[in-house]
Amino acid sequence: MKAKQIHHPVLLSIVEEVDVVDPLSFYYGGSSFHGERFLWKDRDHTITLVGLGAAQILSTDEMQERFFTVENEWKRLIRESVVVTGDKWAGTGPLLFGGFSFDPLNEDSDEWSHFSTGSFQLPMFMLTKTGKMNYLTMNVICHPEDDERLFHERISLREELLANARKAIIPERPEWLGNRDVKPDEWKDSVQSVVKRLQQGEMDKVVLARKCEVAFDRRVSSDFVLDNLWKQQPDSFVFSFEREESCFIGATPERLVKKTGEEILSTCLAGSTARGDTLVSDEKLGEELLEDEKNRYEHQLVVDSIQRALKPFCDSLSIPSSPQLMKLKDIQHLYTPVIGRASEHTSLLNLVEKLHPTPALGGVPRDLAMHVIRQEEEMDRGLYAAPIGWIDAYGNGEYAVALRSGLLQGEKAYLYAGCGIVADSEPESEFKETQMKFRPMLRALGGTVHD
Repeated sequence: MKAKQIHHPVLLSIVEEVDVVDPLSFYYGGSSFHGERFLWKDRDHTITLVGLGAAQILSTDEMQERFFTVENEWKRLIRESVVVTGDKWAGTGPLLFGGFSFDPLNEDSDEWSHFSTGSFQLPMFMLTKTGKMNYLTMNVICHPEDDERLFHERISLREELLANARKAIIPERPEWLGNRDVKPDEWKDSVQSVVKRLQQGEMDKVVLARKCEVAFDRRVSSDFVLDNLWKQQPDSFVFSFEREESCFIGATPERLVKKTGEEILSTCLAGSTARGDTLVSDEKLGEELLEDEKNRYEHQLVVDSIQRALKPFCDSLSIPSSPQLMKLKDIQHLYTPVIGRASEHTSLLNLVEKLHPTPALGGVPRDLAMHVIRQEEEMDRGLYAAPIGWIDAYGNGEYAVALRSGLLQGEKAYLYAGCGIVADSEPESEFKETQMKFRPMLRALGGTVHD
């Protein structure tokens, strides 16, 4: 065994093709790993990942060098790994799933205590679904003193998890007790305060977020919420990330960046309006959004920022001159796709660091907007509006921007939503926009949402 030869721990990763496995059933069937599960489904329906157990937790509380620290630790872990696989399929073998907090300089809150400025997990067992193919990865950290019993125990557990995934499990639904907006009047006052500063020319845009708290009669299971998100938000990135007694969960429309080989994809998403009750009214709202000066200005700030961030890392970059519409269940957005080809030695985490936070989540100029957010929000965003996703040992991966999301903790759920404030924003209108953005998660939690 390599660990005995080199006298320190070695990662062994074994990948096998398996029969069709339902991702949600695999997740539910791994309930014995509660607090160490994750699920990821991309919005293009090209890949789904489910991780059970933690072969290794990789976390950092670094403020300035967190991306560098995570990347270095990941490279160190996989450098001497032994990977047994038929081919280097993207999203299989050693894979790191997790996210970075929105703002490492902000004051931490108790509700986010289970997460760090960078929180990642190498799963013990992982299901990867790509198209019609299903792969199961087993990751084991082998120590020099280990004998073969550990390996055989893991093989038995692997078979047990596959058997559990074939059982019909219906997630338990807690009873909804009520929800409340946290400090709504103070938030509107903050919007007004920021508008005055924008009108004086201090900055171009600031994104302000707020919180909604939901109470239940018992502990909220991620199984129940995930089941609803999977059904209700098929065209979004759906994710669940458990850490101890907390779970960060959501369905976001926004890709931050994806890297497959040398190809890079990113998304400019800013400017929003409601969906219409009829096809005619829906199209009318969409056309008005495409022609709305405030929303087009807000959108262009994001396009310019993403172009500046990616250009130094790409040999080529393609961005359409005008946005199109992305229509989701509750909302429609202005959307511009970005396609590039990465320069040599460009890593996915390089790109994540340069892109986060985009003007759609922070503001313009970035540093000043972040300072204003710390002053005005009086809230710890945690992983909300931050990068969440995965990277494999081959450099492939994808990160989304964690919007339309919430934190499950005991008998409560904390939901987060924000909107871009510019010089002509009106507090009441912005408040209504955040109410609209809460709807996907309120519905997934079992609340009554009037469509």
